[in-house]
Amino acid sequence: MRKIFLTILCLVSIIITKAQIDISGNSLSSFSHNFIPSNFDPKDLKPSDIPSIEILRNMGFSEKELNEIEKYKNGLGEYNKNNYLNDTLIDMNDISYSSYRSKLLNENLGDSINDTIIFPKEKIYGQAIFRNNNLSFFQKSFDAKAPENYRVGTGDEISISVWGYNEFSENLIVDERGYISPSSYGRIYVKGLTFKKMRSLLKSRFSNFFDMKNSEIDVTLSYSRVITVNIVGEVYYPGSYSLPAINTAFNALFAANGPTQIGSVRNIYIKRDGELVDSLDVYEFMFNSHKTQDIFLEDGDYIFVPPANKIVEVIGEVNRPYTYEAKNGESVKEIIKFSGGFTTDAYTDIITLKRKEYNNFKVFDVKNDHLSNEKLVNGDKIIINKISGKTSNVVKLEASIGVSGEYELVKGDRLLDLLNKAKCISNNTFLDKVYVIRKNSNNTRSHLSVNLDSILKNKNHKDNILLQEYDIVKVLSTDDFLNEYSVNVFGNVRNPKLLKFGKGMTLHDAILQSGGLMDNTTGGKIDVTRILNYDEIHGKLVPFRSTVKSFTISPDFMNSTDIYYELLPDDQIYVRKNSDHNDVKRVKLYGEVMYPGTYSLLRNNETVHELINRAGGLKETADKNSADLKRVDKNKVIEYVQRMNIPKSVFDSIAATDPRIFNLIYTEKILELASRKITDTTYYKNIAFNLSKALSNKKSKHNLVLKNGDLITINQKLDYVNIEGELNAIDDISISAPFLGKRAHYYVKNYGGGYSMDNKKSNTVVISSNGAAKKTKNFGLFTISPKVTPGSTIKVLNGNSKNKKQKDIDYDRHIQSVITKITAIISLTLLIERLNGSF
Repeated sequence: MRKIFLTILCLVSIIITKAQIDISGNSLSSFSHNFIPSNFDPKDLKPSDIPSIEILRNMGFSEKELNEIEKYKNGLGEYNKNNYLNDTLIDMNDISYSSYRSKLLNENLGDSINDTIIFPKEKIYGQAIFRNNNLSFFQKSFDAKAPENYRVGTGDEISISVWGYNEFSENLIVDERGYISPSSYGRIYVKGLTFKKMRSLLKSRFSNFFDMKNSEIDVTLSYSRVITVNIVGEVYYPGSYSLPAINTAFNALFAANGPTQIGSVRNIYIKRDGELVDSLDVYEFMFNSHKTQDIFLEDGDYIFVPPANKIVEVIGEVNRPYTYEAKNGESVKEIIKFSGGFTTDAYTDIITLKRKEYNNFKVFDVKNDHLSNEKLVNGDKIIINKISGKTSNVVKLEASIGVSGEYELVKGDRLLDLLNKAKCISNNTFLDKVYVIRKNSNNTRSHLSVNLDSILKNKNHKDNILLQEYDIVKVLSTDDFLNEYSVNVFGNVRNPKLLKFGKGMTLHDAILQSGGLMDNTTGGKIDVTRILNYDEIHGKLVPFRSTVKSFTISPDFMNSTDIYYELLPDDQIYVRKNSDHNDVKRVKLYGEVMYPGTYSLLRNNETVHELINRAGGLKETADKNSADLKRVDKNKVIEYVQRMNIPKSVFDSIAATDPRIFNLIYTEKILELASRKITDTTYYKNIAFNLSKALSNKKSKHNLVLKNGDLITINQKLDYVNIEGELNAIDDISISAPFLGKRAHYYVKNYGGGYSMDNKKSNTVVISSNGAAKKTKNFGLFTISPKVTPGSTIKVLNGNSKNKKQKDIDYDRHIQSVITKITAIISLTLLIERLNGSF
């Protein structure tokens, strides 16, 4: 529909004028070229860009057509594609056509100007405002409301509405001589007036014809004339720009993306008819926008951006240290204001000014009260230093009791005054010693110790010393001398953990605090290992290592007398499950069976034959000679853990416990990690077996006993074979060929291009679909290649290649911390426990 509407505009520009115009194809092309800018894309026309219904009515659209257009503008419908092409005419001097022509000229202006350009970081503060697209300019003549100081000019379209006692509504265009001509009310000269003055004039003139005391008048700019502005000098994209006149000089600079790295932001000149008429200071817009007057442009104006000629740098303790441009006569004070002012750590008494004079740098001290008097020159560096970080008039308290920190040193304060202030005196305060570390005049330190008990009994005691600046007071607590002991609970409890030991703690207490016994522990046992024992003769704990007590877990064990066995510090408690208790074991069966999925094993010695029968048997599409069985390889998992370079102490603690020690940090995240490891083929090994033999004879060795975690896949019948490896005369390293019941050499010769120079027939291997591999037999004078079954893979090995030992994986590179490594151990051990039971 948008294309149709634009087609109308192209047609009406040539159909009716004050003189008849030739409408040949050449004329149409010529006029379209003249009136539609090259950067205009009809697809970009938006409903909001369509003129008002009143303007379109003046253009000659019917009421039916206007209804459809209004629906489209409101997002409720689309234009009828069959309308408007031949029945709408317009005069080229029509005010609405003039408006729309300006809209076309400005529709896409700047929309795609260097959208992908990455500008350098601004060299002078203020340059980036034109590059970061946070602000813009008015691209369309309908975009904005005219400000009060906007100057009216030829081509502007003024909308006048009067309502109340009298009614009047017209859109009037300012003609070449500067007049508007309301119907039946004479001409009014408005060119050059500000919008505010024009509104006042119109109200005054209309009062001659209307009762304005009982009526209201509204004057708006419905369309801004288009002017051409030349932007030159140090800008990124100098040139001539067609802009709506409602743009100010500040807005216009955005069209050229503002000053370059060396362009001025303080002295930007506006020239008209060869004379300087105004200047623009970007800093005024940024820092004093409420006082800044907009500079509106006229057709043919020049905006000239010269190089910046006075650049100063602000360094140090200001809120926005940067390079700034200074104007003639500006002082240090103004530039510091532009930089956001001093920080709280700034030394403001004296500002350092570094200046180049006679090819040398000199430093000047500028006192704070002279900042406004010190004028700047190009290249100056303003340096604001930071005050010293050293705090004066302070003493520091480091206490195990009370409130530690820095305190004000009040003249005459003594040690007891500080301790009372910091709430350091209590029943737990260690009274024998308080330490004061004092800084001496030669920057050495003295270590003083005083008796707090004596001070509390007599505050005039000599130990209640007078405090000095920078003293450090250390106060101890009796709790500092307590030994912290613990009891560790491992195994089949709900929350294995390390518990704080307290005198009188029993086995019952430890198990309850660990969440209680798990269901599979009945019939199991509890071992208490003691590593410290109390030496009654010497009255202290001594190292001791043996299992001192074992308990059988009966159904009513938690109510028995054994549960109240008294513990000692650092006892290790191991809760072991009943060995006869079997966890649920599962296998997964995929592929060509009637009911694939996950199955629980009904007993420990369930076989492949029995499982497939439970799954409804094989489908007709199943290949009895092609089945895969994958089983977790414990050795691979253990090897992985051993390669992780975990400290031996960690392994010792793991080896000494039941695998459920890992419940200590058994979180959902770790469980998810373990589940993910289950499907990782890194920890599986393939077990070759013949499914056909397993199904035909229950006692066959191929009728394997299943293990927890086994993955069985029954493959589909295939009617082709695969050929891989070093093949001759073909680019692919893998091809497929139809199954013909031939031996391997036949397929290599007829489908793989034969053997290459580097290969021998004896290096051919056939891997059947069930995983069994057979090599070519070499009898010296001749060779016999293996038989090929459907779905087999024929591998042709390079005769010069030798099996090389695979390099060890650098696990340490991937596991950066001990925590990560321990998490990996946890996940892997959980995996083994879930798939194969406990070690």
